[in-house]
Amino acid sequence: MASVAHAVALAPMAGASRATPGRSSSVAKSLRANTRANARSVGGNTNATPSFLGLRKAQALPRFRSAVPSPDAAPRTGTVVSAVESRAPYTGGAVDLEQILEERDACGVGFVASLKGLRTHKTITDSLMALGCMEHRGACSADDDSGDGAGIMCTIPWKMLGKWCDENAIAGFAEGSSGVGMVFLPQDKKQAAKGKELLEKSIVKEGLVVLGWRVVPVDKTVVGRMARDTEPVIEQVLVGGATGEELERKLYVARKTAEKAAAQLDAKMPGIAENFYVCTMSGRTIVYKGMLRSAVVGAFYLDLQDTDFEAQFCIYHRRFSTNTVPKWPLAQPMRFLGHNGEINTLQGNLNWMASKEADMTHPVWDGREAELRPICNPAASDSANLDRVAELLVKSGRPVAETMMLLVPEAYRNHPELDATYPEVEKFYDYFAGMQEAWDGPALLVFSDGKKLGCRLDRNGLRPARFWRTADDYIYVASEVGVLGDVITNAKNVVAKGRLGPGQMIEADLETGEFLENTQVAKVVATRCDYAEWLKDIMFLPTAEPSGTPKLTSVELLQAQATAGYAAEDVTMIIESMAGTGGEPTWSMGDDAPMPVLSGRPHLLYDYFKQRFAQVTNPAIDPLREGLVMSLEITLGAKGNLLNNDGAKDIPAVSIKSPVLFDEDVDAVLAVASLKAVRVPAFYNADAKKGGLKKGLDALCKAAESAVADGSECVVLTDKPEFGAGAAIPSLLAVGAVHHHLISVGLRTRASIVVETASAFSTHHVACLIGYGASAVNPWLGLETTRQWRLSKKVEAAIERGKMPNMSVADTQRNYKAALNAGLKKILSKMGISLLTSYHGAQIFECYGIGPELIDAAFKGSVSRIGGLNLDELAAETAMFASSNEPADGEISSISARGMFQVKPGLEYHANNQEMSKLLHKAVDLGGKGEGSADAYKLYEEHRNERPATSLRDMLTIVSDRKPIAIDEVESVSKICERFCTGGMSLGAISRECHEAIAIAVNRIGGRSNSGEGGEDPQRNIPIDDADAEGNSNTFPHLRGLRNGDIATSAIRQVASGRFGVTTAFLMGAAQLEIKVAQGAKPGEGGQLPGKKVSPYIASLRRSKAGVPLISPPPPPDISSPEDLSQ
Repeated sequence: MASVAHAVALAPMAGASRATPGRSSSVAKSLRANTRANARSVGGNTNATPSFLGLRKAQALPRFRSAVPSPDAAPRTGTVVSAVESRAPYTGGAVDLEQILEERDACGVGFVASLKGLRTHKTITDSLMALGCMEHRGACSADDDSGDGAGIMCTIPWKMLGKWCDENAIAGFAEGSSGVGMVFLPQDKKQAAKGKELLEKSIVKEGLVVLGWRVVPVDKTVVGRMARDTEPVIEQVLVGGATGEELERKLYVARKTAEKAAAQLDAKMPGIAENFYVCTMSGRTIVYKGMLRSAVVGAFYLDLQDTDFEAQFCIYHRRFSTNTVPKWPLAQPMRFLGHNGEINTLQGNLNWMASKEADMTHPVWDGREAELRPICNPAASDSANLDRVAELLVKSGRPVAETMMLLVPEAYRNHPELDATYPEVEKFYDYFAGMQEAWDGPALLVFSDGKKLGCRLDRNGLRPARFWRTADDYIYVASEVGVLGDVITNAKNVVAKGRLGPGQMIEADLETGEFLENTQVAKVVATRCDYAEWLKDIMFLPTAEPSGTPKLTSVELLQAQATAGYAAEDVTMIIESMAGTGGEPTWSMGDDAPMPVLSGRPHLLYDYFKQRFAQVTNPAIDPLREGLVMSLEITLGAKGNLLNNDGAKDIPAVSIKSPVLFDEDVDAVLAVASLKAVRVPAFYNADAKKGGLKKGLDALCKAAESAVADGSECVVLTDKPEFGAGAAIPSLLAVGAVHHHLISVGLRTRASIVVETASAFSTHHVACLIGYGASAVNPWLGLETTRQWRLSKKVEAAIERGKMPNMSVADTQRNYKAALNAGLKKILSKMGISLLTSYHGAQIFECYGIGPELIDAAFKGSVSRIGGLNLDELAAETAMFASSNEPADGEISSISARGMFQVKPGLEYHANNQEMSKLLHKAVDLGGKGEGSADAYKLYEEHRNERPATSLRDMLTIVSDRKPIAIDEVESVSKICERFCTGGMSLGAISRECHEAIAIAVNRIGGRSNSGEGGEDPQRNIPIDDADAEGNSNTFPHLRGLRNGDIATSAIRQVASGRFGVTTAFLMGAAQLEIKVAQGAKPGEGGQLPGKKVSPYIASLRRSKAGVPLISPPPPPDISSPEDLSQ
């Protein structure tokens, strides 16, 4: 922002200046003055900001990001500046979500191959033609010429390179005993020379011989300006000295060790780690790629025009880079695969891979596995990291098809076709489910190791993939029809064709010419080992029968609830609602209460975490209609050696259907002998003034480490009072800290984490715990609350009167668990994730108000952009829950409300409150009482501007040293108003009167109102012509102040899955259409209207029935990418 002469600076927080129970009246009275002084004055004295009972939440922003005046605006130049600041090379451990978010892509992909083993130049030209037809699947930089990436992977052109070697007197280069490395070298000559030196040194160390270097001929004139600025020096290294798999592994190790050496040099030679890149180094395959448009790949690489460049197969790929700056190395294909889609579970995949590395060994590496680590790199794209893992598994001897099936498994539960055709594969998936979490997300993958060539689709089938086989035994695969042009225009040549369904794959053997379709591939893989025998020792734990009697007295329950941080509304509106209905409670969307870091009241740690959700290129999925592909199954126990698995000893001991455990389920887990589960109390000394929580956390981590080192495969973290003394460590902090500590000591895959927690009672809480490493959660206090609620006189009376169904105490607990399970699926679906195992440990959250100490202690890799609380402040805030509920005398009789969900006098502040509404009504003279005036509006404006901060944007102030623009240079008010648009609020979310009044008002000023989803009354398309002198109309009798010529139509109209009143007339009446792909407030489910709000009028507009709840599903996956939307 500083580069455009205006700077947005962060002002000191006003969260401390909020009226709270127990605060002095003087603080409450000075609320407005303090807020104005602190929240509106940039650069104010932050030390003078009143702290909130020692928490200093008000200083969270200034402590970690200073509010400083912006520098003078720098003039724009022609220099291309990287949008991503330089980072140190990744060396292992927990990965950084912010870094991961920079690298995503969605693309077009396919291949051409001869099953007869024929090598022709036509294979290359056909592939380049198909690639050229996929230009719309990619994207370009601002110069409209630098592609996000395009390239091919094919057989090494032995004939062409052999001629070159003969011409240059290079001896010893021959197919079978030689390999070729395609190398991107830095533009800097010294760095380029160093890169070559490092690679040669690594090659020689492996006992191989560097036969020579070849400069790859290119035509730089076809490269876009921005791509040219970062274009590498491209050379090929020719290597000899080994054969077969030995050659492949030696070249792999040489490449990995050279990459590590470059990373270690990066501090001395900045940029060498990123700019020295080996595209491929193999005796079978080679990649030609770059930051190019599809059409110029063949023009840029002159080799591809040489008729002696012959290949048996060719994979082609066009990249659409999302959320990233395109780079030459990130163009595809990678070394093993090309990927169209996005891996939604990437952070979890990378963290678990970092955890498993220490245990991943195989005899073929002869004890040198450490030299291959880290396997993944968060600085690379999701596709590049999947490629790294798949490549290692294949190089370690795992079959290609098996590798792809265990990394990207299909939905094998409740699958009638699978059960009828290849049921044995279910045991294969069961075996690997506990060892390797799925790389989940929209994915069409084409892959080859030079001997096998194949294509696989993800479990959802969200990317199209078609294949054709011709009479001359050529196989063609493409992500869409039409890219193959004249290759197969003669239909009689096509002897077989098909489309890959969800989770399906095909594979061609390039050596034998065998071509296998999905069922054949699955059977070959599933019968390679006796997975059924290996699974006999695994316990598939059934759900236990929950207790029918309470375990605490009513007073003990209230004391536990108060200490854990429950508010009265948490119990009545969330827990009791779930226990009674088996579903999550619903109410109006939006949250106008202050963010926890801005609030003057204590909050649970979970509240500081916000769930991320799917973007346009990886749409949210539907947990109701796509339930077949979703699963909450998870395993408990040690994960074995993924590189060299050995029967039953390498898989977890227990499998459970749901991560939500009853108390009795925990007892069953503890009773599994092979699991050796151990309870570890999570408490600390709350009497210590400072450092008490840190000491308790350190002791907890050491106790968990000791238990795992002693052979326990399941650590049960507990805050149940009978197992420890002192204050409970917040469960989310305990889980995250133990999770990351076990990663750091190399023990994380040796044991699972289960948590017995009082504080977790909602779906968000459980999702946080699972997201930060817990395999299962026992919300023991929430379950106890449901038990006592069911036995309360209130519920007994409601059942007797027929107001509630007659259900047992066990039923209420089952309902509560069912609601948590359904909520978890909904949360997974927001990110387009199907499997809980892929969400587990994925840390798909952003933190607001969490400081570096807390992040480092328990949430490494999470994004916390503004800083915030430390451990001592968290301890103080947590202690306030109990103190705020302490009775003046006697026993506790109830827990207090905090007003988080509804405006309550004297409780939490809400941005939309009665006082502000009344002032606004007076300002606009609502009701025609003659109260409207400039003074009335000034009072409203003062109240609005001086209100307490509720969101981060309330802390922003524009700082500028520019002189005001002359008013005659500014557009007229009427012109500016033409660009005004309202938010998309459906009729039902707001009243009919409000919806129509907004539309009429915005139309009067020339702007555009938004219908929201839900259809629109055709009457609103007709201008009003019956308004009388008093502003009344028989057409709209519920509105006032109307004029003839007014129109209530919405110029912007929303389409959500073609439902809810989306008729031809509705569409034709729009000036602008909005297609809802994933709704920010409720992604994965769209709008939701409770049945009681579906009146006969609204039902008629939505083509529904009055009283029936309405939930709009996300649109079908064919609207799932930018190019689809543009079409």
